[in-house]
Amino acid sequence: MKKIKIKSMQVIIPFLIALCLFSCSKRPDIDALLITGQNNHKWQGSNVVIKSILENTGIFKVDVAQSPGQGRDMSKFIIDFSPYNLVILDYNGDEWPDETKKNFVSFVETGGGVVVYHAANNAFPGWKEYNEITGLGGWDKRDENSGPYVYVKDGEVVRDDSQGRGGSHGPQHEFVVETFNPDHPIMKGLPDKWLHVKDELYSQLRGPGKNMEILATAYADEKYKGTGRNEPILLTVRYGQGRIFHTVIGHAGGKEMFYPAMECAGFITTLQRGAEWAATGKVTQKVPEGLPTDTETVRWEYYEKMDMDIIRARISDYEVGKTNNCFIALKDMFKENIDDPEKIEEYHNLILDILQSRKASKEGKKILMKDFSWMANESYIPVYKDLSADEDLKNEALYALEMLD
Repeated sequence: MKKIKIKSMQVIIPFLIALCLFSCSKRPDIDALLITGQNNHKWQGSNVVIKSILENTGIFKVDVAQSPGQGRDMSKFIIDFSPYNLVILDYNGDEWPDETKKNFVSFVETGGGVVVYHAANNAFPGWKEYNEITGLGGWDKRDENSGPYVYVKDGEVVRDDSQGRGGSHGPQHEFVVETFNPDHPIMKGLPDKWLHVKDELYSQLRGPGKNMEILATAYADEKYKGTGRNEPILLTVRYGQGRIFHTVIGHAGGKEMFYPAMECAGFITTLQRGAEWAATGKVTQKVPEGLPTDTETVRWEYYEKMDMDIIRARISDYEVGKTNNCFIALKDMFKENIDDPEKIEEYHNLILDILQSRKASKEGKKILMKDFSWMANESYIPVYKDLSADEDLKNEALYALEMLD
């Protein structure tokens, strides 16, 4: 694991730790650093969700750099970006030390990738290079001196030098995201229009907008206190040799532990694809099935689409330290379909197949015997007895047999 050269304390939220862990058997290709620790949004949850979303692809390994709290000494928040291919910005707060700023600009100039997530475009209004890297921003006293408004009208990009504040949004609501550049690798194969779940629709963003390309827009309806314009929702920026993917959606806030806007399949898919493009200049991920349409939202509760094939693969490949979402999803399926004999039989067959498979991991089998024996029936007895002959699985198998007595 790459070490973050940073002297500040990093905090892990215990009840969210399962979402943080690595979820694929092969070594990830992209080393990423997520910067968080201050925000006017719930960074304590959003950084964990972003980490999970990216690591679920199997191609990212995400470290987290957490700043000191707002108003505290930032002088030791020194980051060496050189071990990384990608930096994800989930930060909106106090100024970084000059050394960290210099290191970040050098990282991007020399080819490092960046993801700008939601309120990170509110940060550092006076830092010229940062605003060129993000392309557009809002709030924190941004105005016409920050650069033009940028939006789409009649299919054309408009750069509007009108005076006025930078950044606004009305009440959260569902809105349609419309592809503006379908040929870009991030957008290729995605729906032309898809309905995003309830979220903040950022409008009146303004900034340098240099070397910037709009990928998708959303109409800021005046009935939701919007501008009546097609506002940029997804965009890219080139800075030096670096590539930047900027997504303004994915609000994390309110009293909920989990955030509907971050569960949107459209948000998840574009974040994963945008992050890969920023890091490598290409997108190798296949477009997933089950994306939202222009009239129907789709939420992935576990930050990925969980079907039986994915659950089977995740459990069969499971190793200590990986995400346990696959086991949680299977338990939920049992509970939700307890009155459907056909579904329950399907889940039993899945577990028995994995337990009897020579290729399935022993760690996955241990959890199936420890945590799923309460739902076992007599058909499990010979399987448990066979597994009890394996010294590595003996304790779990005997425990499962006791549960059946």
